[in-house]
Amino acid sequence: MAVLIAAGASMPVGAWSQAYPTKEILVVSTASPGSSGDAALRMMAVKMGESMGQPVVVEVRTAARGAQAHAVMSKAAPDGHTVTFGTAGTFVYGRFLFKNMVFDILKDYAPISMSLTAPSYIAVHNSLPVNSLNEFIEYAKRNPGKLEYSSTGVGSFFHLAGEAFKKAAGVDILHVPYAQKNFSQMVSDWASGRIALWFPTYATLNPNISKVKPLAILDRQRSRHMPDIPAIGELLPGYQPFAVWWGFFGPLGLPSPIATRFSAESKKAMQQPDVAPKLDKLGLTSIGSTPGELATLLRQDINTIAALVNAIGIKPE
Repeated sequence: MAVLIAAGASMPVGAWSQAYPTKEILVVSTASPGSSGDAALRMMAVKMGESMGQPVVVEVRTAARGAQAHAVMSKAAPDGHTVTFGTAGTFVYGRFLFKNMVFDILKDYAPISMSLTAPSYIAVHNSLPVNSLNEFIEYAKRNPGKLEYSSTGVGSFFHLAGEAFKKAAGVDILHVPYAQKNFSQMVSDWASGRIALWFPTYATLNPNISKVKPLAILDRQRSRHMPDIPAIGELLPGYQPFAVWWGFFGPLGLPSPIATRFSAESKKAMQQPDVAPKLDKLGLTSIGSTPGELATLLRQDINTIAALVNAIGIKPE
């Protein structure tokens, strides 16, 4: 082992990426099964495996706020053969919402690439007697504490989106958290009317459009997928939109050339002619950032969420 480390330390910088990968690549994913991020990752994995000459295997570990995935990553060698994939909910939000997070994304991981983003929508079940966001806000004010919104758990994007909406709209709506592994059940409960309100991305909204009403998109501009749906800023200026994003990280100490190679391969995979249209159909925007760009974006996101959590008044549990 010492000989291998010494040899690796003296390896020319370019040789790191040229020799990589030498075996199967494991992607430890915290993306909810059945979500658009999970679907995108599996498409990327196939194309990356074909391009890099080694299988890229996805292993889902969604439980315990990223702790299960971290248990694997903390033991992984920083050689690019084990990386993690997940959302801002896993990598960023938890640091503000939980007192006992088992990892610090800034101290324990090496950034590789912000892969994808997707705006969410405010959507309610058809059974509610409302047809616009203003009507929903008035309805919620007349029924304080009687409506519910769902999320994939405390600290998830959907949780913060819901609390931010409550604050900006001045409404009292109850939070019903589901475990990430119960994503499909959450969608079913929302589409059947058991839950009044949710914040789905286009990938989940579109197949259920006959059962629900999208009232606004949580973005600064309208979407070309649903151009008739107003942007949240048009209706509720006090709401500061932020988007779901997914990205790759490696163990701390991951050599820069390997991180750069993985980032480039993941971006190339998303650009393939049989992948790009499918991502677009899911309402996903491909980013494919460099490791350096992700490092910058990560710090910006941390600052944004810190300000949001402070404004909302959420206290760590």
